[in-house]
Amino acid sequence: MIKKHRSKPIIIYKLKSLLKRMPLSESKKEEIQDALRRYESGYRGEQSMDYFYRYLPQNNLYFLHGIRISHHDYYFQIDTLIITPNFLLIIESKNIAGHLYFESSYDPMIRTLNNQREAFDNPVEQVKRQSFHLMSLLQKLKITSLPIESLVVMTNLKAITEFSPTYKEARSKVIRSSGLMSKFEELNNKNSKAILQPNEMKRLIKYLIKQHTPEEPDVCSKFQIDKSDLLRGVFCPSCETAILQRVKRSWYCFTCKSYYNKAHMAALIDYALLISNTISNKSCKQFLNLSTNDQAYYLLRTLNLPFTGHRKSRVYHLEDLVKKTTSKEDASP
Repeated sequence: MIKKHRSKPIIIYKLKSLLKRMPLSESKKEEIQDALRRYESGYRGEQSMDYFYRYLPQNNLYFLHGIRISHHDYYFQIDTLIITPNFLLIIESKNIAGHLYFESSYDPMIRTLNNQREAFDNPVEQVKRQSFHLMSLLQKLKITSLPIESLVVMTNLKAITEFSPTYKEARSKVIRSSGLMSKFEELNNKNSKAILQPNEMKRLIKYLIKQHTPEEPDVCSKFQIDKSDLLRGVFCPSCETAILQRVKRSWYCFTCKSYYNKAHMAALIDYALLISNTISNKSCKQFLNLSTNDQAYYLLRTLNLPFTGHRKSRVYHLEDLVKKTTSKEDASP
């Protein structure tokens, strides 16, 4: 049973908005596109695991996807945590193609692809760190005897893994997606004693979900792009790059000769993702390239957004607008 569903990482939405609004002369476009491809690839790898999860036992098995929790002034994130009465299982999925070589716990994972070698953080050590943080949280709940197992699951069909003969831990923990059912059976046999009672499982699940903190990265700072340099205006939903003009109470595109009533919503979402979750009438007027403050006031009020403050100090909160958009996309197949 899924207790916390997977959602598309917010950084994917932020990077897409950044690519759309970054200055035309910005030289970092390729770097941002590469980052976007990596995040999208990782998310597809996590999604592909759903097919294999269906082959695991359906009773007393609970899934928490994408939990991110603060511990010792550091956030640790787990792709999927499987909770059973006998043990916890951390799943770290990697959608990486190529020849993947594991030398030792002290060395990075080396990927060879198209005759090029590249070093990656060793995922076996990554899940060990996750286990350390998770164990510390369990101790707070006075759960001290529950085993924590961890697996690195290679989801890319074009991945070929190789291990140093002495690195037995990696050989044991790194598997392909198709091997999950057999590996789970092995771990279940290894941890045959039930530790958690049903009420303890519910308490643990509730605690972990409550501790979850969504990530809100500032992608402009990450790629050193000045927010004042972002392109302003409302983009045409059809032409994508054309800037619409406000004509009466609609938006008009002089390129495709079409009118759009709600095109400003996408621009406000870009603003929330890249600049701030709150917006004033003045900032709205500037970002949407409007002529008057009254136009900005009308557009913000008709969206029924929550707000704080009065008159000139009033700001509108855009979080719900972003959530509605992202939740619709998460719900789509």
